[in-house]
Amino acid sequence: MEQYLTNHEVSITWWLFVAAFILVGLGETFRPRRALVKPNALRWAGNGSLALFQIGADAVVALGATAVAMLVSKSPFGLLNGTRTPLYSLLNGTRRPFLLRFVIAVVLLDLVRYGVHCLLHRIPILWRVHQVHHSDPDFDLTTGVRNHPGEVLLVQGAYLAAIALIAPPPLAALTVGFVTGMQNVFSHGNLNLPGWIEAPLRTVLITPDLHRIHHSDQYEEQNTNFGFLFPWWDRLFRTYCPAPSVEHEKMGIGLQGFQDDRSINPLHLLAMPFLTPVSATDEVPQSRAASAPQLIGTRPLP
Repeated sequence: MEQYLTNHEVSITWWLFVAAFILVGLGETFRPRRALVKPNALRWAGNGSLALFQIGADAVVALGATAVAMLVSKSPFGLLNGTRTPLYSLLNGTRRPFLLRFVIAVVLLDLVRYGVHCLLHRIPILWRVHQVHHSDPDFDLTTGVRNHPGEVLLVQGAYLAAIALIAPPPLAALTVGFVTGMQNVFSHGNLNLPGWIEAPLRTVLITPDLHRIHHSDQYEEQNTNFGFLFPWWDRLFRTYCPAPSVEHEKMGIGLQGFQDDRSINPLHLLAMPFLTPVSATDEVPQSRAASAPQLIGTRPLP
């Protein structure tokens, strides 16, 4: 089974992505959360153009997550499989060492994504590339593929390095790849989930309502809800925000001062990292910082 999944990883990933895209697209059509402010055709064309550059950036990286996991599967120094690590002895002393190793790997890989996402906001040079993702003046399933190719290379490089250190079972890396592809579409969906689904779901998974807050045009809200799969890291590290300061239907999306036609121009978006940052989220203007209310459950950034 593992060999089959590995051999067909690319095709399975694409089929799962397409299935998620269609399902979320139908949900957005029949139960949208917000009215979109920009013409769909133009914005989708801009986001789609960035997606093509993202595919090109992915192709530059010769190895994927599963391939790296397979390469280090016999390493004596890996955190989860290294024979010289205390954790290896502890896991092998259990009745189901592979299952525990699998679960721990999935959790740690999501923690890595959380940490990298925080750094994209806190380090000015990284924010320059990440601001492209946040500059979308609307929030729907195409926002998930609106990433600068430079960010794709940076994030993928950090993720592969983490896999080399953690040495997860290849099946865990494979599973995380499948799930994150679908979750990326779902969490960016313009979906109006019923309360009886949203409330319990957000205890174990990042929902569109949670992630939409992260795309608020308010500085304080942009720096919350960094999680990708699980919301536990935001709660643990006090970056969790359960609701925006205004209703979801009324909150601003994107970057203040960059919600005009430049925000849907793919050529301008590709140049953004080399221009003056639109919203330097490592610095809060004093006028805003003095008047901004402190969100419950968050901590001020340094």
